[in-house]
Amino acid sequence: MGGKSSRSRQHFYIRIALLILFCGGCAVSKKEVPKANAPVPQVVLEPQVLPETPPVIEEPKEALDLERREANEYLISAQNLLAKGDYEGSLRESQRVLALLKDEPPADTAIFNMGLVYAHPKNPKKDNKRAISFFSRVIKGYPDSPWVEQAKIWVGVLDGVEKLKQVDLEIEERKRDRSR
Repeated sequence: MGGKSSRSRQHFYIRIALLILFCGGCAVSKKEVPKANAPVPQVVLEPQVLPETPPVIEEPKEALDLERREANEYLISAQNLLAKGDYEGSLRESQRVLALLKDEPPADTAIFNMGLVYAHPKNPKKDNKRAISFFSRVIKGYPDSPWVEQAKIWVGVLDGVEKLKQVDLEIEERKRDRSR
């Protein structure tokens, strides 16, 4: 019914917008060309005396980069070993990362990986409490880590599992007491 008039208005607004864009864009983009005989302004910089600071002793950047590359290789190895079911090997590689970097990233990834090893359902040495402690260590020690949210989820899930185990034990005890 009234569709034709609104379409013609839309076309009108589009044309106005394009006209403004093309005409207005040309006016804005004009650059002022300096005259050939105009003097070039001279800027004189006075030397500044900077306060003497004590030298900071840091490891050479190359050494840090080498350690990080080595740590990343250990991490990749740890993750591959975890995927293959070699839980002890994965823990060993993750510990190597921690020995190299201590509290520097990717130590957070290594600690998270260690939590996964202890939380893995096929690990014969599965230990939810140890897994929770590793995930909590990521949360507290590395608040800006990309692993924090996942660690929080793992802590919540594993905490729930531990509470359910406790409830099951209490139910079993009550059953034993009633049967006596």
